[in-house]
Amino acid sequence: MKRIITVATAVAVICFQTVFAEGMLQPRRLVDANTAGILPRASFDFDSRIFSSRDPSLGAGVVMGIAVGVTNRLNIGISYGGEGLVGRGRDAKFNPLPGWLVKYRIFEESYFWPGFALGYDHQGFGGLADTSTFDYKGYIYKSPGFFLAISKNYLLLQKIQFGLHATVNYSMEEYKVIKWPNVFAGIDLALNEELAVVFEYDFGTNIKDIRPNRHPVYAQPGNGFLNAGIRWAFTPGFFIEFDFKDLLENRKYKDGSTLGWSRELRFVYYTRF
Repeated sequence: MKRIITVATAVAVICFQTVFAEGMLQPRRLVDANTAGILPRASFDFDSRIFSSRDPSLGAGVVMGIAVGVTNRLNIGISYGGEGLVGRGRDAKFNPLPGWLVKYRIFEESYFWPGFALGYDHQGFGGLADTSTFDYKGYIYKSPGFFLAISKNYLLLQKIQFGLHATVNYSMEEYKVIKWPNVFAGIDLALNEELAVVFEYDFGTNIKDIRPNRHPVYAQPGNGFLNAGIRWAFTPGFFIEFDFKDLLENRKYKDGSTLGWSRELRFVYYTRF
């Protein structure tokens, strides 16, 4: 019996090892959700995503941002964009304000404990929402606002990097109405040095969902938003990602109709200076 336990333990150690943060650049974001990953000091990344607008007359939108590693624990960033910048739409609708990012890694990842990061992110996604279609002003997928991100990374079969991530956030959109936070959970799976897949679930507890009885209901975690992405790194400092948003089609308009799932294209460039 002891021999069986010893062999099983050895196999588990070989197949499922903890990865330490040192010497490994962790993902800073899954699809929309922030992780505890941080940019090293004296480095920066440029992140650009193209998304479909909810209004076909606006074509597609673009959000571009840059983040800088001020120290090995502190990142700051700024982003801006709008709808109608790509495609056949005649008009463009820009975001009212830039999206600010401040992120601080409070605890490093260890063998037993995950890494923790606190921050504020003012950039939402999916285009702009207004009171006529979504009953509030902001982004279709709300900006995270204040957040706490937790990440733990492992190595499967000594080759495949596997990360578990969770984020609790409190958005400043509709803060006068919604008094509770939202939750994200997700994973990233790096199959090799080039190809990775990511999955995340936005529980949507800070999104109003209109029930058939016309009463607004919040905090419906079973009606959240499932997002997925395929990430291809051409070089260690540049990758392209193809994302699928709201695969369960749970995001709804004010009248109860479904917005529908969408596709996004993302480009990220990383380097040191």
